[in-house]
Amino acid sequence: MRRSATALVVAAVVAAGLGGCADGTAPAAGRGSAAATPDVAASAEAPGSAGAAGPRPIPVDDTVPVRVRIPAIGVDSALETLHRGDDGRLAAPEDWQSAGWFAGGPVPGAPGPAVLAGHVDSPVGPAVFAGLSRLRPGDRIEVDLSSGVVAVFVVDGSRTVPQADFPAEEVYGPVPDRQLRLITCHTFDESAGHYVDNLVVFATASA
Repeated sequence: MRRSATALVVAAVVAAGLGGCADGTAPAAGRGSAAATPDVAASAEAPGSAGAAGPRPIPVDDTVPVRVRIPAIGVDSALETLHRGDDGRLAAPEDWQSAGWFAGGPVPGAPGPAVLAGHVDSPVGPAVFAGLSRLRPGDRIEVDLSSGVVAVFVVDGSRTVPQADFPAEEVYGPVPDRQLRLITCHTFDESAGHYVDNLVVFATASA
């Protein structure tokens, strides 16, 4: 087993203080304390520029992402729809082995930074995004949309970022083209009993 049962994925942070858990609940007792979940930045709602340069945007009206595949690390997961709670925090996926799409941002394939999030571990072992750190530039990410279209992205790189100083504008802020971010927890602090960093993978739509 990797880390604790409640080590959850984290969204973006603004100047506000950090919460207790990714799902907005209080941390569990013992080593199972969850990683703190910062507030989702207001910029996450910005869809990006409609007149973006680069590959022509695929049709995304009245469609949602339903599945993500990342061949390089063996991910083939259905997508939950993730929302912010009343406290502004992004709920984690309910299923350890399912990733989720932040519905407050763009649909993958539309202009702007679409965001997918997932757990890194579970009560019984690795979770859906356990292999995210192994992604390298050039790796392919495919997102199935409910319309039948497949949005394809290519990894640009990744960053490990502190939860206490999350680069919200860089991750959620408007961009002039079609981009994707994958987010999970990273760096477990044994003394604190929870994750202290996030891993963010950046990808751009394939031509």
